[in-house]
Amino acid sequence: MDKRIISVAFSILVVISVWASNTEESSVLKLAETLFTVPAPTGYEEPIVEAIQEILPPGCRTMRDNLGSLYLKLGKQKSRLAVCTPMDEAGYFVSGINPQGYLRIDKAVFGPALIDSYHLGHPMIVWTEKGPIEGVLALPSLHILSSEVRNEFQKRPSLELAYLDIGVRSEDEAQKIGVTMLDAVTPQRELTRLAGSKIAGHSLGLKLCTALVLDVAKRIAPESTASNPTLVWMAQTKFPLRRSRPRSALGALCVSAKIEAKSIVIVDVFPCDGQNQAGIMIGNGPVLVYSGNKDTKMQDRVQKLAQDKGISLQLAPDHSSAVMNPFLSQHNAVIGLFLPVKFSHTPAEVVDIKDVDSLRFMLSVLLQGEGI
Repeated sequence: MDKRIISVAFSILVVISVWASNTEESSVLKLAETLFTVPAPTGYEEPIVEAIQEILPPGCRTMRDNLGSLYLKLGKQKSRLAVCTPMDEAGYFVSGINPQGYLRIDKAVFGPALIDSYHLGHPMIVWTEKGPIEGVLALPSLHILSSEVRNEFQKRPSLELAYLDIGVRSEDEAQKIGVTMLDAVTPQRELTRLAGSKIAGHSLGLKLCTALVLDVAKRIAPESTASNPTLVWMAQTKFPLRRSRPRSALGALCVSAKIEAKSIVIVDVFPCDGQNQAGIMIGNGPVLVYSGNKDTKMQDRVQKLAQDKGISLQLAPDHSSAVMNPFLSQHNAVIGLFLPVKFSHTPAEVVDIKDVDSLRFMLSVLLQGEGI
């Protein structure tokens, strides 16, 4: 056998072995793999709520608000601590079906300028009542377009020219297999394992935040904790509250008005790039987000607790977050424990599982009543 082939095969085995050794202990990753394929576009959170409720231990008391957020109350006394995390992702919906059976898609919430172009030419999933239907988001061949349209599209890719091809030949055929207007549409999901303990995927940071709060809930639900915590998976956090200053998310505002806990922890994604943006890097631990204008006692306690437990924290004072801002305006003791994510809001979000597990451990300690 060619020595080069043996060398390459050995290298692949080493990489797989290193990956397995770095992630085999992560219970959060196992949950995230389950939730990763569950759709949760803003306004279509029901499937992810059902998945969370199925995983929670039997007997857990949950409730919903009018926007769809899921609340889990542990303990019978008033909550000293609440942990809130978003669960909705950027996504699309079916906005039309043309006579040839091609689907048009649109989005209710506007994201980064390039977000639509990431998905052109890639597989998508239409979530119908009859089940998921696979398709591909394609463009008409540019050479058949007018020069004016072609030049405009090359400057700014747009959904207005894109078709979602699901393989049917007519509008009637599309409807017969279950496609209806306003069905949710998301990119097809596939996790990519990178070197060390890193992993990449579409909306991965969000799914990991959802999973780690769920993992903590599973761990402490059977126990009685001093904090009597409330855990919330927030819906519709991608909808901006109109004319809000500072920028605020509608779903977070609804939750912040209902929560009465003494202290609040927001779990969300902290965007960073590969160039040491704002000094925040993946692999260096969770990010402690706080406001310098608020009471710093909780921030100080969390930093001391992390130091005592040997948890590395990265600091981001006064980081603006549409999810956290509503809580800052209505409550005094609020911090964020954010997960650093590289290439955030792209299909290739990169996360270090070590950061995820550190954040999960930190939340477990807080929810059991230490330091709060």
